Amino acid sequence: MSPNDSSVQASEELVQACRRLAAADPAQESDLALALTRLSNRLSSALSARKALLAAQEAVHLYQRQADANPQHDTAPLARALNVFALRLAEVGRRDKALFESERAVSMQRMRVKGSRDGPPLSATATDLADSLETLALCLRESAREQESRAATREADEIRDHLREHRTDHF
Repeated sequence: MSPNDSSVQASEELVQACRRLAAADPAQESDLALALTRLSNRLSSALSARKALLAAQEAVHLYQRQADANPQHDTAPLARALNVFALRLAEVGRRDKALFESERAVSMQRMRVKGSRDGPPLSATATDLADSLETLALCLRESAREQESRAATREADEIRDHLREHRTDHF
């Protein structure tokens, strides 16, 4: 068994355990969504793009349901899951949908940065925005929108440069 196989297997087992917990207690759905996002990343690394897409899509669905049920809920997990979902969509060639979801993730991250004075530390929020901008740049590039892709990459780099200048222990 390769390291990828064992890591995927462990993630699948965790997802199943989280499913059982969430079935008994819906408050555990965020743990299931996080486990699905991690499984998606591991499946992608193991070159199982379609399975990775399905796991990412389910994670987004769970986080979206939580956000719809409680508009005051922290949107960070949903925004991160959308970013992963956009990457998985791009991997299977669904460029338009990947671009839409990455734009959605960037929009949510921008709102989080604006409101970060009262929330999580700016560095974590800004790092999430930079990550989403990098995904957006990829999606734009794959849609032959080079100039916009370069602008998104430049913005992500500027955010990371700013963070490095103001908090060297973050990197």
